Amino acid sequence: GAVTFSLVLGGALPWYQGVMHLVMQLLGSLLGAGILAAVFPCSMDMTGNLGSNIVSKDYGPGRALLAEVVGTFLLCTVVWQVAVSSLSRAGPN
Repeated sequence: GAVTFSLVLGGALPWYQGVMHLVMQLLGSLLGAGILAAVFPCSMDMTGNLGSNIVSKDYGPGRALLAEVVGTFLLCTVVWQVAVSSLSRAGPN
């Protein structure tokens, strides 16, 4: 979602295509969660949080948010530099 949002904001993707990407990403995540729940019933889950991420008690929500912001920024930067930039040699842009 974050990369799609950045591509729409940057003008590399039309808004209507960005909306469809977001809808499909959400549907895909729901489908994936359903498959995961069907393959691994709750009674077999020894972690108590099947397929989800939980912030450790050693880190607060502020540090987790900072890590998410930095990681998302790095991901979006890499996508823009490799897949969108006309200076990239990774393929046709």
